[in-house]
Amino acid sequence: MDSKQTDETFLKVLGIAILGTILLIVTNGMTFSGITIFDEAILNEFGWTKSELKFRDLVNLVAASFIMPFVGAIIDRYGVKKMMIIGLAMIAVLYYLYSLIQTTFHMYAIHFAFAFAVSGAGTLATIIMVSQRVTKRRGTAIGIALAGTSAGGIIIPQIGKPLLESVGWRAAFQYEAVIPIIILILLAILIRPIKYKKEASDTTEKDQETGLVELNLKQALKTPVFWAICFAGICCFYSIMGIISNLFLYLRELNFSVGGAANAFSIFFAIILIAKLTSGVVTEFINEHKLFKIQVALMALGTVGIAMNTESLVWPALIAVGIGWGGLYTLLNYIIITTFGVKSAGKIGGIISVFEGIGSGLGAWLTGVISDQTGSYSASFWVVVVLLSIAFVISFFIKPIAETTETTFEI
Repeated sequence: MDSKQTDETFLKVLGIAILGTILLIVTNGMTFSGITIFDEAILNEFGWTKSELKFRDLVNLVAASFIMPFVGAIIDRYGVKKMMIIGLAMIAVLYYLYSLIQTTFHMYAIHFAFAFAVSGAGTLATIIMVSQRVTKRRGTAIGIALAGTSAGGIIIPQIGKPLLESVGWRAAFQYEAVIPIIILILLAILIRPIKYKKEASDTTEKDQETGLVELNLKQALKTPVFWAICFAGICCFYSIMGIISNLFLYLRELNFSVGGAANAFSIFFAIILIAKLTSGVVTEFINEHKLFKIQVALMALGTVGIAMNTESLVWPALIAVGIGWGGLYTLLNYIIITTFGVKSAGKIGGIISVFEGIGSGLGAWLTGVISDQTGSYSASFWVVVVLLSIAFVISFFIKPIAETTETTFEI
């Protein structure tokens, strides 16, 4: 009997986690990496510059950062399932509209709307969905689910490429619009809404419904750990977006061939994917706060190798950065849940996402700016090393909140 219950628990965890993976493959893959497969065809048809085309990503990222707190509040009030269904439906409609664009304004408007869709059905919503339904193996489940953010960049382009070659980019968008509808139906059937009897409180007692310390937004804002997570998030997201957005050009500066640089980019993402999958499992054996420090240090060490601008150090450096970031991404989201709970996770996670979004945008932009000013990427990546060193120091302030009935907290 005990064995059967254990198996059922494992299957439940795995099922919820895999559903989360599928959701992120669709939401992240279709609104970010999956669209890039059509870039060349769109540029050829309209004659736009690359900067005109890529401005859409800035619109998406910045809008999502500032929208997230409001969408998070709606998730907390009305439930994550409803917002996910709305988000998936929006992606389906927007993909069909993408097939009809004629101007850059049309494209920017769609990517602005994508920000709402991803806020409602993307990473934060998926983490909340998984965390509400998995109690004993949250770290493992969140790690598996978040792997979808990387898997989407692998799977969705493989769907779009044959469609592009056979029916053209406009029809391809229309065919792909069916994908979120299928996932929407799957979600509606498999996921039941969860309603809690009481809301997050102003105490730090463990909640009997969730097994977590549950804080509301007002109380979370008073804790040092909240602000430590925010500023660590700025540093870490600046760093990874600075690296990812400029990695191809950096490798070309080191005399990698176009094919070699592209392959290195793909392998780098595969390393990140594996790290996301495994880091959640590792939290079952190593405290997430200790592991977080290790991952930050590993990422910083790898970035030192990149900043050295030496071809022989590229692969060891990319492996270290990939493992470090993949683990960091999972752990940062997991720590938010274990620290503040799930009942106000939408509002709390939404505000933290603002800081992460600002870091992401600045990293992608300033890394290129510094490279232009100095003539190479070396100085750009030394800045990243400094920021990751700051994040490592901040990580010592990211601690569990003690269980008391008072609202004063220690670091």
